[in-house]
Amino acid sequence: MENKWRWLPVVLGGGWLGYHWLSRRTGRPLPKAARPDSQATPTPTVFIPGWGGNAWTYNGMLRWFARQGYAAKVLTVRVDYRNHLHFRGTWTGQADNPTIQVLFDRNLTLDYRQQTRWVTQILRALHRRYGVTSYNAVAHSWGGSAMVQSLVQDGADPSLPRLRRLILLGTPVDESQTDQPDPAYQRLLTLRQNLWANAGAEIHNVYGRLAGHATDGQVPVWQATAFREVVAQSPIHYTEHPIPGLGHGRLHSALKMWQLIAQLLWVKKDD
Repeated sequence: MENKWRWLPVVLGGGWLGYHWLSRRTGRPLPKAARPDSQATPTPTVFIPGWGGNAWTYNGMLRWFARQGYAAKVLTVRVDYRNHLHFRGTWTGQADNPTIQVLFDRNLTLDYRQQTRWVTQILRALHRRYGVTSYNAVAHSWGGSAMVQSLVQDGADPSLPRLRRLILLGTPVDESQTDQPDPAYQRLLTLRQNLWANAGAEIHNVYGRLAGHATDGQVPVWQATAFREVVAQSPIHYTEHPIPGLGHGRLHSALKMWQLIAQLLWVKKDD
């Protein structure tokens, strides 16, 4: 029995390394087929996972976009444990509806302050390396919280591209407790004037609502809709999309969500 227990750390360590390796395996860059109802644009869309998110968060969605002719994946950007960026893929800036998948090696953090810095770092690198002047983003849960903080804190920075469309998926914007305000939310309200640098951008706030409950199982509706006050009377075009019966994890994995995201980002609008 003692000999068997001796191997337990090896087995557990090997299992963790295997999981870590698999969770970083993104899909290869895929070209998109032609689609007559899709509006082709060189504006990239950045996909940001939430707490504990990994390659599996968006692998299925990005493959579906390519196969359906909506978008072409061109890059994966990984932030390693030392906060360094690693780019995989080839992009000349000419692809139609290019998508960029983001991975954080350190994905189990106590809050999303680090992700906020990483998002800003990634956007600055896209501007510098690829000449990106405008971008879209899709962000789930705390990834959305980080995206919102980056936009409001740093959105007026001239070294960053300008936001065109943002889709938030189950994003807790205000996590105040009954006896304590949320400092991150107060920061959004204080710095909201930076939104004017992204005038005309669209923000689509998508949140789930389980039957009989004002929550998606993890994020209460009021935490998501608190973003209304931040964008109120700003030049941002803000829309909410409540999704009945869909839980937090399904907001990035359900086919109906992939269809909605594609429609909001790329489907031609009627005149």
